[in-house]
Order: sequence, then C-alpha cells, then structure tokens
Amino acid sequence: MENNITNPKITTPVAIIVAGILIMIAILITRGGNMNNSSNKEKTLSEQVGVNKTKFTQCMEDTDLQALRNQTNIAAELAMKGIPAEQRGTPYSVVIGKNGTKTEIRGAYPKEEVLKLIEEVRAGKVTNLYGGETTGYVEGDHIMGNPNAEVLIIEYSDLECPYCKRFGETMKEIVNESNGNVAWIYRHWIVHPGALPKTGAAECVAKLKGNDAFWKYVDLVFGLMKTADDTTDTSNL
Repeated sequence: MENNITNPKITTPVAIIVAGILIMIAILITRGGNMNNSSNKEKTLSEQVGVNKTKFTQCMEDTDLQALRNQTNIAAELAMKGIPAEQRGTPYSVVIGKNGTKTEIRGAYPKEEVLKLIEEVRAGKVTNLYGGETTGYVEGDHIMGNPNAEVLIIEYSDLECPYCKRFGETMKEIVNESNGNVAWIYRHWIVHPGALPKTGAAECVAKLKGNDAFWKYVDLVFGLMKTADDTTDTSNL
C-alpha cells in the first residue's frame, strides 16, 4: 500500500547541526570503549575477575606449586589408571551417571560425540567401560552446573593445552543446553611446565573470589591462547 504521509523537510543548517551532534556522540562512545579496553589491558587477569592484587600476590607466595603439581597429578594418574603413558593426553574426561555407569573421553571430542556418550551413560549401556579410579563431585571442586545433575563430566585439563580450550567451549554449550541434567567439573592435570604457575593462580582466584571467578579466570587464560604453539604470559596473571 502506498504511504501518503508527507515527510517534513529538514533545512541545511539544521541538518549540519544534527550531523555534528551524531559525530560527537560517536566519538564519545568510541573513546569510552577504548578507555575501557585500555583499562582492562593494564589490569592483570586476576584483577579483571575482581581479585585484590595484594591478596593475590600473597596467596601466590604462600602456594607450594610443587605440592600442587603432585596433588593434582596423582589424582589424574589414578583417573587414567590402566591407560599406557603413551596413550594419555589432555584433555581427559570421565562421564559418570547417577546410575553408576561410567565411560571415558580421550581428547577434545566434538559435541555430537560427547552427547552420544552422555546418552550411553544414561541408558546404562556404554561402548567403553571406564577402568580408572575417580570420584564424583566433592566439596571444593570447580563445577559448572548442578552438583546433583544426572550426569557429571569430570575433565582433567591443562591451562596451556589448546585442545582443552576447544573442549571447554563444547562443554559450556552442553551444560547450558542440558536443563540441569549435565554438570562439568574441572580438575587440573599439569602436563606443560608453563601451566604450573597458571594453575596456582587459578586456585588463588578460586580461594579469594569463589567458583564463578575461577571459571572467568580460566576463560581469560585460554582467551590469550591463539594457536597450538602459544603460551600465556605469566607476568599477566
């Protein structure tokens, strides 16, 4: 249908004034955005998730990184019990159902494959039975989702592993789309030497700011990783 409403005419001086105002608004928005980005770049990763710098520094000084490595790696070794050393790699995950059924995920499986394994566990009939030793949710675990979910996926992960970064994105999608039926637990398995200080930093963030801050921090660490050969700068923790 033809529109018969007559559009009002805008005179040249008014048009110039309007254009000027719009340009000024655009400049202010751009400057504001740049200021925020600059501010974030000047902050360490821990500060970006709300952790006090002084408290974080003290926590890192008080953390025995070698003891942390031993503790987390012993747990990872038990989880992969029975798997030859040359066949182990990050990420490694265990899928546990409330019905007691367990299976494993060796590597960064695509979403479709993970969903298939979840359904196998729910049905109580898995293609590959899990043969290691691991526990379900325990107090203090880094968890995304409901601790009482029907299915728990426990990932043993390294903060310098690009495949762990990829698998993490998959897991976030699965948890968010599961209606509370799937939860994801992150446990450290320190494989790359450069991951050790990052692991200590992530644990300090969790200690000082809680579970949500831990996940945000891990996202920031992985976010600095561009290629399979990249590592993150430990001075920016």
